Amino acid sequence: MTEESKFSRVHCRDCGNEQIIFNRANMVVNCDVCGATLARPGGGKAQLTGATVAEELH
Repeated sequence: MTEESKFSRVHCRDCGNEQIIFNRANMVVNCDVCGATLARPGGGKAQLTGATVAEELH
């Protein structure tokens, strides 16, 4: 059985900023630089809306 990652390093699609977010965020996650919405709560894993995953952190 594989253990799921708890954090991901993501890139903001608007400004290219890279930051670490919690995979199961229960609040909206915004970019620290430009304020764009990166992820929204998804009832489990957060749904990325304005970011792409650069790396899954273990």
